Amino acid sequence: MCGATHAQGNAGDRHSPGCGIAATGTRGFELQKLRVLDHDRTYHLRVPRGYDSKRPYPVIFRWHGRGGDGLSGGLDIEAFSGEDAIVVGADGLHGSWSSGDVVFFDRMLEEIEAKFCVDRGRVFSYGFSAGGFFTNRLACERGDVLRASAAIAGGPRGDNCRGKVASWFLHDADDKVVPFALGEAARDRALEANGCSSKFIEEGEGCVRYLGCDKTPVVWCQSQGFGHHIRGDFAPSRVWRFFRSLQ
Repeated sequence: MCGATHAQGNAGDRHSPGCGIAATGTRGFELQKLRVLDHDRTYHLRVPRGYDSKRPYPVIFRWHGRGGDGLSGGLDIEAFSGEDAIVVGADGLHGSWSSGDVVFFDRMLEEIEAKFCVDRGRVFSYGFSAGGFFTNRLACERGDVLRASAAIAGGPRGDNCRGKVASWFLHDADDKVVPFALGEAARDRALEANGCSSKFIEEGEGCVRYLGCDKTPVVWCQSQGFGHHIRGDFAPSRVWRFFRSLQ
């Protein structure tokens, strides 16, 4: 399994097996099919149009909210990552996510790494609502695979956490669907896991960066008056900036 073979940003060869194999980029998201745990699963893959098989690319997994799919709007990080990342929009079974989807993540990543040149030290996860909960689950259970996660309006999930994952959070104080306290609980778990202090510095626009986290920073953003909102006007650019800063 991918979770047993990766090292998030540690020393060693971070090039995936697909490096050097001829492949082409895409004009947009293209549908992919995969059989996982007796289910036919689908995901949408966007490879930079000017793809270079000798260049290791970060890969970003997008996890939609309940009732959505891999092409649901709002997360839209590809508008900012452009030619600099491979982006994956996965489709949840019946429009949502479960613990079994950790295996779906493993299989997608394994398949993409076999076909394309991936920087295995820069695998990122990004989700909203139910997708935010799942992103936090991956940050726990695949903490030795992910370099960073970003959760919007999510809460804590996962058991038997391993590794340290740089983490970005956004939650609105007026969220009536996923209580603000659950977002804080997810943040606090990341702070403890990453050895951060309770002190922070202001980053502006409602965001703070905690101190003492070293190479696995934790950024917490909060707003008021938006409710349970994906914040496509704010999150995608900030999340890409956070991911791009990590080596």
